[in-house]
Amino acid sequence: MRTDPVTATVVRLGIVAPSRGRTARAVHLGVTLDAVLDEVFERVPVPYRTPTWFRRAEGDATTLIIPPTVPHGWIAAELVALLAGALRRRNRHLNEFGKLRLRVAADHGDVVLRPPHFGGAAVALATWLCAAEELKAAIAAAPELDLLLIVSDRFHTAVADDPGYRRIVVPAGGEREIAWLGPGPDTGTRNTGTGGGLAPS
Repeated sequence: MRTDPVTATVVRLGIVAPSRGRTARAVHLGVTLDAVLDEVFERVPVPYRTPTWFRRAEGDATTLIIPPTVPHGWIAAELVALLAGALRRRNRHLNEFGKLRLRVAADHGDVVLRPPHFGGAAVALATWLCAAEELKAAIAAAPELDLLLIVSDRFHTAVADDPGYRRIVVPAGGEREIAWLGPGPDTGTRNTGTGGGLAPS
């Protein structure tokens, strides 16, 4: 069993407002997130789709470990677009209460793999970024978006030519970290429709 750190990209996906409503809604959102990720993985191009991807669900969040051979630019653009497209298809017939929306955080750095568990500096920072109040406030202020991305400063160096990112500073384990809040994915992911979904009970 490997315990030495390896270099990898960590993507953390947090469900927006998971505690709003009763248990049935939380279960629905968790099942929907699993289905979204299954669909996304099927669409990952063959050169990047390898057995070295790891995925772990943790309550209202899921963490992905992606091998370093997958470019940061592809993750920030194409993987996020795949997620947005899958969310759009799942959400289009649901009302606001039943829709799955995601906070997405990405970092690249040291990861300790002990399947089915993993940890390390990159996992910790992605977790803190995903929980950042700035990210929560930004997605709450943009109800038309199904997801919003935040990336670490070291991850951002690979996507710095994208002018849509906004520099922010967030708390991280007692310290302050520079992070970059991404633009909404331009994939037609506006939430539409107000009925026919999982209604509040």
